[in-house]
Formats: sequence, C-alpha cells, structure tokens
Amino acid sequence: MVGVTGRPSPEWTAPERVARPEDLDPRLLRLTGRTGRLQVVVEHYVPGAGRCPACGWPVLRRQECPSRQIAVCLLDGRPRPVRLAHLAEVIPGARTGRDTAAERDEQRRIEDGLLGLFTAPARAPERGQP
Repeated sequence: MVGVTGRPSPEWTAPERVARPEDLDPRLLRLTGRTGRLQVVVEHYVPGAGRCPACGWPVLRRQECPSRQIAVCLLDGRPRPVRLAHLAEVIPGARTGRDTAAERDEQRRIEDGLLGLFTAPARAPERGQP
C-alpha cells in the first residue's frame, strides 16, 4: 500500500479541548479540605468512556476528567499534569513545582484548621526535623 501513513488526515483531527476554570468543579476553586477533595474524586469517577457524570467533560478514560485529576493531585500533594498547568493561579493549594518545608507547614496548618467529618490526628514532623 503506497502512500498510507499512520497519522490521521488533518480534516479528521479535532483540536483538543482545553480546561477552563468554569469547567472545573466549583469546590476546587475555593480552599477545600481533604474531605471536600475526596468528595470531588468520588463524584467525578467515570467508569468508562463518554462524559464525566458530574461535569460533563468528554473523556476516553476515567483519569481524564480535569476536576478529578486536580483533586487527586491536591490529595497526593503532587504537581498537576502539564495540560492543566495553566490553571495554577485559579486553584488554591495547587503545586506548580517544588515547595519549601515552611510552605508545606503553612499549608498543613491551614488545612488542619478546616472543618471536616472528624478531628484530624496530630501530624508527625517531617523526616530530618526535630
């Protein structure tokens, strides 16, 4: 077969949709505690392809919902995926790169002060700190 390439024809490719702040779950746009973030992850769980049941975002896999990805990153304390990096100024508590121990302590102090379903256990100091 001469002239066949592995790339789709340009007229068949659609531009990738970019997440905007109004596409995200509104709870992520304000300072939320761990309980609120877990609720976002649960509500935006997509068992298969189609649309996210909470925000309607078109997804091929459940990991592709931007609200779910940001909530998981906030829970794990890791930076967001590159395709969501443009939302850095909009989402409170979202990491954009490396942070210092003082920044982490301040963030933990704020999060520990938020109301939740139960009282938070006392935090142990980080490794290497007295």
